[in-house]
Amino acid sequence: MPQHAEILSLLSKCHRLIVPEPELALRSVEEAYFLFYDCKLNDVELLVRITLPYARLLFSFGRVDESLAVLFKALTQAALCSHLSVQEELLQEIALTYYTLGDYQEAGEYWADCLSQNAFSEVAKLNALIGMGMIQFAHGHIEQALALHQRAVSLLNSQMPAVLHARAWINLASAFFQLNQWHESQHALVLAFPFAQQAKNQEFIGEIYIYMAKIALETNNLDMAKQKLAQAKASCAEWRWGDILQQLLHGRIFLASQQVEQAIFCFKNALEKASELGFAQHMMDAHHLLSMAYQRIGNKELAEYQYGCYQTACIRMNMPAKACDSHTMQGLLSKPAPSLGMLHCA
Repeated sequence: MPQHAEILSLLSKCHRLIVPEPELALRSVEEAYFLFYDCKLNDVELLVRITLPYARLLFSFGRVDESLAVLFKALTQAALCSHLSVQEELLQEIALTYYTLGDYQEAGEYWADCLSQNAFSEVAKLNALIGMGMIQFAHGHIEQALALHQRAVSLLNSQMPAVLHARAWINLASAFFQLNQWHESQHALVLAFPFAQQAKNQEFIGEIYIYMAKIALETNNLDMAKQKLAQAKASCAEWRWGDILQQLLHGRIFLASQQVEQAIFCFKNALEKASELGFAQHMMDAHHLLSMAYQRIGNKELAEYQYGCYQTACIRMNMPAKACDSHTMQGLLSKPAPSLGMLHCA
């Protein structure tokens, strides 16, 4: 069928352009998406191959409602066809989208659905297990998150895709990191790296480098932190939420180097981008870091204003706020609020 071949060609073009020309990639997959429905094709596997990159690109450009709409539309069609593997992929993507938006309750409900479905595959259940661990992590229940991620890693086997191995190890690393277990975190990242490379997942590679940079910063190895941050930036040129993480980390490196004005510039830039994309967790992190930076230069008014914004964000996300008075400020400067918005299940 000529339409089928044309759709495959557009999909191939989309994948080639995602990194160098994301806008053109979006245009190509959008054309494939509408061609699929215009031709009334009855191929649910092809539909999910179109829908997932289309939804991700829409999301990356801040078109969140449209992204969710195409995912739900495909999920309805997959359910009508009783196609379990496609339902698994779409439920995972929907849960991940809500998680990234900071709607942890909604995300948890979709991952819980995956865990409760006896007919679902072990891969789907492992993804859901990781997701539930991410939610525990986001709520500050790090020990519970660690237990879930350790369980997930224990269930990995050689038949599972490389991307899942990378995802499980990165999440385990994040839990170890939050517990200040730098050696264990670094070890998990080293184990994740070849799987991320094998999967050709540039965002995972970038995330691994970011965590390595954060470990270096926590262990007072500023040169290594700068090197790993540079590698993160080089690994994935178009990475909207990752760019926010890089800006926040770059600002922390400036703070550690006593370059406070440059740090403030990075934190403001991260806050602006997070606000544009609706990334509540990153907005919260940026407010907290800005509060600390303004405290560092003695601007009490702006420090208090940013901390107020941070507290408001914590309330909206049902998370406890860290103390930020002058007595605790010095210790917090090197340890900002947890960066919980890492997209470990992209």
